[in-house]
Amino acid sequence: MATEKTEVVIVGVGAAGGILAAELGKAGMKVIGLERGPRLATSDFTPHDELRYFERQELRPSVKRQPVTWRPNTNARAKPLPVLNYGNQAGGGTVHYGAVSWRFHEDDFRARSRTIERYGVSAIPEGSSLADWPLTYGDLEPYYDRAEYDLGVSGKAGNLEGRRIEGGNIFEAPRRREYPLPALLPDQSGVLFEAGARKLGYHPFSTPRAILSQPYQGRPGCTYCGFCQAFGCHVGAKSSILVTKLPEADKTGNFQLRTGTMCYRLNSDNSGRATGVAYYGPDGSDNTIEADLVILAPFIYDNTRLLLVSKTAKFPNGFANSSGQVGKHLMAHITPRVFATFDDRFVNIYMGPSAQKHSLDDFNADNFDHSGLGFIRGAQISVSPADLEAGPIGAAMSMDPPPGTPRWGAGYRDFLAKYFARHAAIVAQTENLPYADQMIDLDPDVRDQWGLPAPRLTYDWRRENEITRVEFMARKLEELGRAMGATRVWRGRMGPGAPGAHHEGGTRMGTDPATSVVNRFGQSWDVPNLFIVGSSTFPSMTGFNPTLTIQALAYMSADAIVKRYQSNPGPLV
Repeated sequence: MATEKTEVVIVGVGAAGGILAAELGKAGMKVIGLERGPRLATSDFTPHDELRYFERQELRPSVKRQPVTWRPNTNARAKPLPVLNYGNQAGGGTVHYGAVSWRFHEDDFRARSRTIERYGVSAIPEGSSLADWPLTYGDLEPYYDRAEYDLGVSGKAGNLEGRRIEGGNIFEAPRRREYPLPALLPDQSGVLFEAGARKLGYHPFSTPRAILSQPYQGRPGCTYCGFCQAFGCHVGAKSSILVTKLPEADKTGNFQLRTGTMCYRLNSDNSGRATGVAYYGPDGSDNTIEADLVILAPFIYDNTRLLLVSKTAKFPNGFANSSGQVGKHLMAHITPRVFATFDDRFVNIYMGPSAQKHSLDDFNADNFDHSGLGFIRGAQISVSPADLEAGPIGAAMSMDPPPGTPRWGAGYRDFLAKYFARHAAIVAQTENLPYADQMIDLDPDVRDQWGLPAPRLTYDWRRENEITRVEFMARKLEELGRAMGATRVWRGRMGPGAPGAHHEGGTRMGTDPATSVVNRFGQSWDVPNLFIVGSSTFPSMTGFNPTLTIQALAYMSADAIVKRYQSNPGPLV
């Protein structure tokens, strides 16, 4: 067994871990990062290998070697999830994601209070554990700004210091300055969506994304190649952690990356203080890193699992889990879809990234009056050429044919031949509420390639509030499709109650150690030298993708560690 010593060990070097590695390294702290997957280079993404990156999903965890199981309730038998949508390499999901980069609204950070103020406490569904964040948008705004400029985000401001600007998102929270880069060029689906939305009196805008619309900080602008979602960028225009923060961390001389490693335990002393981690090396060796500060920054499943498997006499229910809240309040986006086909025009589906699309914020969060609607909160609505980066086979499979059209045979063939290049999808990404019985625990029957119990999700989105919201949004999507001039509009199928995209929760932050796992800085209430950073700390979700908020929180945690914790280790208040 090999043992190393360092000041900081970071488990998971992705959206959050890469930022922490660079910022702590620049402050002079010695950092070792553990990453389960490899460290790839921009050259690995040339040519565009659809078999490797889309069909085999090499940038995501293997569902066979690293399974995650799901059951709709505690009485059901868990089954492995067929697809895992997070990253499995240095840079994490930022390598292969669509790069959508949203700031949350001001009221997203106080969703519970906002709902009670406007609609009364009875509007919060029974059993929901909806909670306010222990910080405000104002607290996080400087870090949003820093992330956008440090990494490189393209977009158009809609609210500059309270001044509303048409063409941007007029519902967004106030920002101090414009985006560092202009929005990407609109594609045909975005042009149609914008015209239809404006016809209905809505406020469409170009979706912000961490993709360079023009050269920035020595990297080239987007080539609109179409190979983006599920792929790494072949020119480095996608602002992934792989090409932004990891090179910064390397330059400090204080950062070492260990790839092909699997952290399987958090180590501690008799007082309960974290002393480091144990991990398996790429050769199967058992290794230990002793560290003054331990930071967990992988995806929410691994954050939760590491805490639950690292039981001690002081923490018999899982490390840093005296509150019993570890694994609770799982959330995910559910995405009702509507398909729109056009007889009089083609929609160019072979150019540009999926993030190169237009969106609506009119029905997100509390941007509209929910009185009498039977649900709270909302959804961000976007148009997309229907996941067509998947390639012809994957794209065809993503488009449900309309009622009356078979899913096989000559009828299906003729439908695809006519409409494959003449359709778009309109999608609502709904803000589903947290519930205490939606959770992550350890599967007693399924283990991964290292012999660790698989994370098990207990989750079913099909609750009255969520079902009513989905139906409301589906009607809005149909309305938009017709306003776009589509010949035919129909709904895609909704799947079972399994969680959708952008999983959040499991180690929620709060102000009360009895009802949360970490404080606003991601610092464990129980173990002050343990920090947890990522979407697992979110007390609630929004209709927006979480990555930019994860990154802003990582910058905030890094600042707190460097400016406060380093000189005076202990609880931060």
